[in-house]
Amino acid sequence: ADGDAKSHVAPHVYETSSLAFRGLACDGLDQSILVSGESGAGKTETVKILMSHMASIQSRDSDTDGATGMNNVVRRVVESNPLLEAFGNAKTVRNDNSSRFGKYTQLQFDVEDRTTAQFSGRAVPHCLLAGSYCDTYLLEKSRVVGHEPAERTYHIFYQLLSASADMKKKWWGAGLSGKGFDDFNYVGNTSTLKIEGQSDAEKCDKTVEILSLIGVNDEKLTTLMRAVCAVLQLGNITFAPDPENSDNSIISSTDELQKLADLMGISLDDLTTALLCRTVVAGKEVYSVPMNASAAKDGCDAFAKEIYQQIFDWLVKVINEATCAESNYEDIKDVEEFGIIGLLDIFGFESFKVNRFEQLTINYANEKLQQKYTLDIFRSVQDEYEMEGIELGDVTFSDNAHVLSLVEGRMGIISVLNEECVRPKGNDVSFVSKIKTLNKDTGCLIVDRLHRPTEFAIEHYAGAVKYDASNFVQKNTDLLPTDLINCACKSSNELINTELKAAADARPNIGGGRKKSIQTVGEKFKAALSVLMANISKTKTRYVRCIKPNPEKEPLKTNLKSSVEQLRCAGVVAAVTVSRVAFPNRLTHETTFERFYCLLQESIDSSMEEEKKESSDSREKVEFLLSKLLKKKEFKNDGGVTVKGFECGKTRVYFRAGSLEHLETERMLALGILASAVQKIVRGFFAKSIFLRVKQTVIETQAKARQTIDRKFFLKCRSAITTLQCFARCTSAFSSLLRLRSNYAACQIQTRWRTFRSVVMLTQYREATILIQKIARGAYQRPVYKELLKEAEAEAKLNSKLQALQRRLADAEMKWLRAEKEKAIVEKKVAGMVPSEVAITTVEDVEKTTAPPILQQQALIDESGKMLEYLRKEVFSLKTKNYALRAENTELRETNYHLQEHGDTITASFGALKQHTNHLSKTNMKLRVGETSHKKEIAELRKKMNANKFSEMSEVPKLKEEMRKKDALHKAEMDALRADLSKARLEHITEKHATKRE
Repeated sequence: ADGDAKSHVAPHVYETSSLAFRGLACDGLDQSILVSGESGAGKTETVKILMSHMASIQSRDSDTDGATGMNNVVRRVVESNPLLEAFGNAKTVRNDNSSRFGKYTQLQFDVEDRTTAQFSGRAVPHCLLAGSYCDTYLLEKSRVVGHEPAERTYHIFYQLLSASADMKKKWWGAGLSGKGFDDFNYVGNTSTLKIEGQSDAEKCDKTVEILSLIGVNDEKLTTLMRAVCAVLQLGNITFAPDPENSDNSIISSTDELQKLADLMGISLDDLTTALLCRTVVAGKEVYSVPMNASAAKDGCDAFAKEIYQQIFDWLVKVINEATCAESNYEDIKDVEEFGIIGLLDIFGFESFKVNRFEQLTINYANEKLQQKYTLDIFRSVQDEYEMEGIELGDVTFSDNAHVLSLVEGRMGIISVLNEECVRPKGNDVSFVSKIKTLNKDTGCLIVDRLHRPTEFAIEHYAGAVKYDASNFVQKNTDLLPTDLINCACKSSNELINTELKAAADARPNIGGGRKKSIQTVGEKFKAALSVLMANISKTKTRYVRCIKPNPEKEPLKTNLKSSVEQLRCAGVVAAVTVSRVAFPNRLTHETTFERFYCLLQESIDSSMEEEKKESSDSREKVEFLLSKLLKKKEFKNDGGVTVKGFECGKTRVYFRAGSLEHLETERMLALGILASAVQKIVRGFFAKSIFLRVKQTVIETQAKARQTIDRKFFLKCRSAITTLQCFARCTSAFSSLLRLRSNYAACQIQTRWRTFRSVVMLTQYREATILIQKIARGAYQRPVYKELLKEAEAEAKLNSKLQALQRRLADAEMKWLRAEKEKAIVEKKVAGMVPSEVAITTVEDVEKTTAPPILQQQALIDESGKMLEYLRKEVFSLKTKNYALRAENTELRETNYHLQEHGDTITASFGALKQHTNHLSKTNMKLRVGETSHKKEIAELRKKMNANKFSEMSEVPKLKEEMRKKDALHKAEMDALRADLSKARLEHITEKHATKRE
């Protein structure tokens, strides 16, 4: 109801984006929002929030058809941020998702004419997001080839290595299959597997999806990823000194080199020559100079950094083509000029233990932004004072123009560094010596005798920073050797070929007749920064300062020292100093009157108060009030003019130093007096409340006491009756228990006797059964035994005959052997005595004479062999039949045994069932007898219960009479106690009055 509505809510970046959007739509002025802060403070997230908010505003304000047509463009604009994060962000010690480049995004809006909006009845013209254009600054190329152990390189490398197997195979085949982070030297191992709650594999899928959204898919996507793989593979190339000449070098990792050549589509010889040699131009002659291993490795790393820089620049170019309004907005013909809301996400002020060339350029950019910030704050203060009708006077504030002159002036750091880069023997030591000599009278350049030759310091707006100028000249030159550029131009990868060829065409022709100056990194950044500041100066600028609450990245924790340091580095302290230099404190008229009106009751009479009330102007009321209260704070200046302790503007009151503190002190004293009076009333109220509570408590306590006494008497009576009932029940239950115990004991004795009798009968039956089985088995087995005995005797006779035949055969064989031996002896004798012819005939005659007995013996032996063979077969067949009969006999015995056992079991079961039936019939008879006895007992118990009831009914009137008598006694005692209490109260009151009178 009073004041601005936004003063009642917490500050939010939505206010900044809303004001920028409204300023563009209503005022027609281009807007800029500058977001700054240290690494990890949330700059990138803030820019994404601002962009998403403005995209949602325009989609809500736009018509349905227009919004449908713009959905793709809006989505590309919003989704371009995560894509740039994948290729330009990395994990650092301070931040897991740190932007390693500066970015200025210009959101292009189609702003409706105000006259058209008024005719349509709209107070705020339509403002449609038509596209965006992005400029980037100072990508940290050194992170491609190296990073600290606790940090990571750019996210895209980890996403590439965490992609699915199909994607890896499609992009590089065997080069990526089964490979992890440790397989590439530029990546290395890492313990951080998730960024912002998402794994690298999930991030990779998201990156591929966004690339497809901006038109990078299929062949283009493969080309891009193969270029990134080429950067990774360059890190695996290793160099070693040449064994024949230590000043030269060789490539020791030939397999990795072959993979790189295949990946880039360059011949192995061309790639080897480009990495190991450098072309030197001397006049009209060209020389190829071999390099040592260290220089070759540096050249390889520079090649990787340049390729990645060109990949990043190409990606920014593709994003701009996909999002710029000139190429994608449907109604481009109806738009004369697009409205711009610029979002600057740039590095904050940096000061480390060792500060190098990158920190100098970053702090230079922050000095430029701080200068504009300070001027904008001063202008806003000046505009505020003019609007309030207050004279500002001379206001002094810290100006950093001398620091900017030191950095970008004619004899400044950038100029001297460029001169050293052009000079043939330029070096870092000479550069530092020159800037100290040329700028010795500059107060912001700190020269210390303890500095090393390559060190110098600058007093920035946020504090002094010492820089180490080592490799300043090399980093500022940043020239890739011509050999590597020409080698890259031969690549079959279209991205590497095209972008590196464009870089080669932009290079100065050093070998030409007319020398062309080299454009250094510092000069490029200075020009880009000048263009950026020129674009920002054309817009209405708003600022967002991001503060990281604690370095540990923990929630709900604030490190005050770190936060104040960030505020100082962000220039907020300086801005507050400028805005508060004349009047440190300010309050609105309503707040001032409400806070300090209570002081008038002690300092002015009622007539002046009535006079004041007649004035309806709040400004006059406040001025009259403060002129009375701050009379002591008035003083005269050098000109003799009285200066008040305050100035009253149109809507606010501005207090000089000490005035507001004086009023607050007086107000606290006045409120202290009023607080004492309030405390007195409150204490009285509390005391009365306590007394009433105590009185009520006493009454309740008395009631509880009476209730307790009566309840105790009732409980005693009930307990006595319960005891009598319990005794009667116990007596009856005890007699029933004795009867049940005797019955149970009789049952147990009968059970034991029946069990013993059954066991004895079972033992007798078992012994008789075993004897019967023994006799039956003996009668069954005797005939079988006799048959087996006969078979054994027949078999023994047959064996004896067989043995006799064998003996006869053995005797015949011995006789034949003896005859053979005699024949041989005779032949020898005949051969010695008779001539050969006679001997031959004689031998033949001997053979004829001896042949009949020998033939007879041979026939006998053959007949004996046949007979033995026949007998053996007969014995074998008889044995086989014997075995079969035995097996059949065994089976029949087993069957008979089982049948006998089954019969015995059936007989035993029948006997047991018969006994069980007899036992059940006896038990049934006993139960019937017990039932009749129980019925008689129940009838007797009922008679006893009726008698007990009659006796209890006769005793109840007596007990009631006793209880009435006791109640009467208790009432008499309570009346007596009350009378005593009333007497005590009267005596106490009389004593109290007596003491008061005395």
